Amino acid sequence: MKLKYAAIAIAIAASLGSVHAAEEKPKANTQQDRLDKLNGKALGRVIYSGATLIDGTAAAPRAGMAIVVKDDRIEAVLPAAALTAQQTEGARVVDVTGQYLLPGLIDSHVHYATNPDRPYAEAELKRNIYGGVTGVRDMAGDARELAGLSRDALLNRIPSPDVFYASLVAGPSFFKDPRTVVAALGTQPGTVPWLYAVDDKTKLPLAIAQARGTGATGMKIYANLPGTLVRKLIAEARAQDFPVWTHMQVYPASPYDSLGATSVSHVCMIARHVREAGKSAYGHNGEPSYEGLTAEDPGIKKYIAALAKSGTIMDATLSVYKTEGPHCHIELAGDITRAMHKAGIKIIAGTDTDNTGEDPFPVVDGELEKLVKYAGFTPQEAIIAATANAAHALGKQKEFGTLEAGKLANMVFVQKDPLQDIGNLRSVLLTVKRGHEFARADYKFTPLPVHED
Repeated sequence: MKLKYAAIAIAIAASLGSVHAAEEKPKANTQQDRLDKLNGKALGRVIYSGATLIDGTAAAPRAGMAIVVKDDRIEAVLPAAALTAQQTEGARVVDVTGQYLLPGLIDSHVHYATNPDRPYAEAELKRNIYGGVTGVRDMAGDARELAGLSRDALLNRIPSPDVFYASLVAGPSFFKDPRTVVAALGTQPGTVPWLYAVDDKTKLPLAIAQARGTGATGMKIYANLPGTLVRKLIAEARAQDFPVWTHMQVYPASPYDSLGATSVSHVCMIARHVREAGKSAYGHNGEPSYEGLTAEDPGIKKYIAALAKSGTIMDATLSVYKTEGPHCHIELAGDITRAMHKAGIKIIAGTDTDNTGEDPFPVVDGELEKLVKYAGFTPQEAIIAATANAAHALGKQKEFGTLEAGKLANMVFVQKDPLQDIGNLRSVLLTVKRGHEFARADYKFTPLPVHED
């Protein structure tokens, strides 16, 4: 009897063995596969086929195009009709016929950690990514908070654009500002590498190396510095291949001292400088009269010529200017921005303002609309301000900003033609960041939490 059962057991085992042998062996989970998963890297090949391509290079739009994405990179850009069987084999093909495809947008001036508030920051970032924004440049705050947001965005742990941020340097007296106290809680502002006080005794190479060590993409020069020190900081940052971003005027330095920086912010600072050149203290009160001032003013024209020669990029921030005084009004800001653009100066789309908590779309959409309305940009030029030019300001132009083979798969699909109406960017259907998809239909907007900056 025992022999009989043993024979049956052997037969069953043999049959099971043959079944398992017939099954396809699972693919090996390589070390690189595991690392890619930990890195939040999108895997596989996806082909988006049939869209009208606006590639960010100023080229004319091309209908019926396909973009082949492998993992997190663009593998090929070609007419959909030219796709080969080798390219489509094993790929997920997404029909985007009738849609418009452009590079992911970048808001070049945000502040999400001046007063660190993680729920608020995540809500803003979520609204951005589902609205077509694949990158933001945070112009200084608490780098501890920003590093966490940047890491979580990069690893796809939160729905968010990539977060690039600045470390800030300024004169010692600036660090009495309450904003710096909040952004350095638990430490002393002016002594930490992301909020660092400099003077003529500071070892600048070390100060900039410390700023880089925070994980920042660039350094922001802010306030209360003489012109000689501003120029030295810019020269040292450039020597270390570290993007340097400043206000157009870093009081008491003049706007001319900031020339040579990667970018300068706030277009109306030149108007104020022209009207009150003798007042050069940071935080001085009152506004001059801007009545009758235009971009044809000799002082403004002189600065525009110098800015164009320097190669410095202009972060106009039209969103911070209003239609009425006493501050520099948006019509004047737009007029100066228009003149800069005509002079060949690269303009980027930075907002430096919070969107209303009730608006389901990114605030950078409004900045682009203002560039068109007040600065005379074509929709194509406005898009370039938020894509290719923005990538240059970050020093990342080889990585993204245009839709070309080899670059990151950062792109947005919209239903309506944005070259006919820049407001059509709000018809967003799908955002892709590093190969990861964020469908607008999946976004459930709720009013953003109250936040005090």
